[in-house]
Amino acid sequence: MIVRRLAQPLVLVALATLGVHLTTFLARPVASYRVLALGGDARAVGLVAAAGAFLPIFLALPMGRSADRGRLPWLLLGGALLLAAGTFLLANAGSLGAMAGGNVVLGTGQLALMLAFQSLVAALSAPEHQDRNFGWFTAAASAGQLAGPLVGGWVVGGGSGDLLAETRVAFLIGTAASAAILLLCVPLAASARRGAPTGRTPVRRGSATVLLRNRRLLVAIFTSFAVMSSVDVLTAYLPVLGHERGLAPSVVGALLAVRAGFSFVSRLLIPLLLARAGRLTVLMVSGALSAASLVALVFATQAWHVAVLMAVLGTVLGLGQPLTMTWTVREAPENLRSTALGLRLTGNRVAQAVAPAAAGAVSALVGVAGPFLFIAALLAASTVTVLPGWRAERGAAGWRWRRRPGRTTRSTTRPGSRRAACRRWPPC
Repeated sequence: MIVRRLAQPLVLVALATLGVHLTTFLARPVASYRVLALGGDARAVGLVAAAGAFLPIFLALPMGRSADRGRLPWLLLGGALLLAAGTFLLANAGSLGAMAGGNVVLGTGQLALMLAFQSLVAALSAPEHQDRNFGWFTAAASAGQLAGPLVGGWVVGGGSGDLLAETRVAFLIGTAASAAILLLCVPLAASARRGAPTGRTPVRRGSATVLLRNRRLLVAIFTSFAVMSSVDVLTAYLPVLGHERGLAPSVVGALLAVRAGFSFVSRLLIPLLLARAGRLTVLMVSGALSAASLVALVFATQAWHVAVLMAVLGTVLGLGQPLTMTWTVREAPENLRSTALGLRLTGNRVAQAVAPAAAGAVSALVGVAGPFLFIAALLAASTVTVLPGWRAERGAAGWRWRRRPGRTTRSTTRPGSRRAACRRWPPC
């Protein structure tokens, strides 16, 4: 295990996670306003947002393998430095190309830190505590997601009206927060270095291919992909929707904070929810409610209507990430956990690269409602992929004859036959 002492590292991970999400969720809506101030349109907003996830698509899996080989301290320190550099570059960007470049650096730093933090939480948690600890971890992320838009909206909406100057100040606040994250990562890196595996620790070649053959893991990754796409598009395009409907930046920041606040609460309630319903049931219900709420958001005309829908979205979207983290960790061998988490983060970064760009293309065709309908359809599709597993989990006994009074029961299929093997979920 990477770290043996539980309390102090988990507290540091939670605080650093809060800081990372405060920085990134301050930067994303502020970046949208800066793109608009530089003369960009809704499509440019999507492309700049997608740029931050393009390079991490190719880095997440190698970073995961490096963490499995004991290079976690480098991810912690390097990620914090890149996060600070990215926000500083965004603060001084004078063109759309420079905005895209700053987002690339910012996205790479966030990827390294989130992979490192998730690996630490997995190493610190006993199997029976994984859902709870990942819930706390993502609750800290929600607290940062709540604070970031509020700070960004307050800075951008409460100044002189010069968007370029106001967004620069907001990004510099993010740079200061990144410096604080670096200070928190130093003791975590020292702890990780003391407990890191040696170079003799075996890591199987082709392990990513082995993981990709696990269909349950692929469903978990796609579910995480859909949730991440939804949060990212919602964060990038709610300012555009608000701008069209006359909502001030401070109001939009408050609405994004409502979503994050309700995600924070729902993540703390994960143990209670799982005690009453299984993981797949929670994922299915949350996906269906998210899709319905996004469709309703398109027709909301009043700020309080949007606020209610953002509260619902925060509650249900907040459940997807921690539950898929635990699902991913449990599907992977212990020595490949970071690789599996890297594979999941690869899917998330594909979502962050593709979803905003696709949403921008849809917006160009059908207007500002397009991005929200697009991610509603994506969430509905992810719910459908979970359905076979849910049905198998709820009705596993249905593959055998039901016992009737006075009659014996027996399997209709020989054990070990292909037909019997294909009665597992996912189906062959």
